[in-house]
Amino acid sequence: MNASASAVRRIWRTVAVAGLAFGARDARAQISVSGSPAAMKVTMAVAGSAPTAVSNALTTYSLSSNPAGHFTVTARINSPMPAGVTLKITLAASRGVSAGAVTLSTVAQNVVTGVTARMFGQVITYTLSATAAAGVVALQTRIVTFTQVNTP
Repeated sequence: MNASASAVRRIWRTVAVAGLAFGARDARAQISVSGSPAAMKVTMAVAGSAPTAVSNALTTYSLSSNPAGHFTVTARINSPMPAGVTLKITLAASRGVSAGAVTLSTVAQNVVTGVTARMFGQVITYTLSATAAAGVVALQTRIVTFTQVNTP
């Protein structure tokens, strides 16, 4: 193993996703999250390859009100991710359309659309990835805010 490969193996990045928040723009809209995922660390990389992304799918969300029309769920984080580090989120949706893996930013983005009825125990998957160029990043926390919005 050369010095470059050894250095890549020692590079690690940590971002904790903690303190999930949720909100609603309508008094009738109710969204709840089961809790916060454990800290996520990107710690492994094979020489010559990008660091290995990590995922956590141990939290769930529920929409406990019936929409008058349709609901959309948006998500955003409270501050930007460090350069070279990406946090993606995927929400399951048994009664709507999941947007798939969405890269989180400080701008609210649709993660589920077309919700037509209550949903309970829907899985949230967080995926943290980083490039070797990110270098060593100190432990950080991001707050993910989910908002349930009435749509026509």
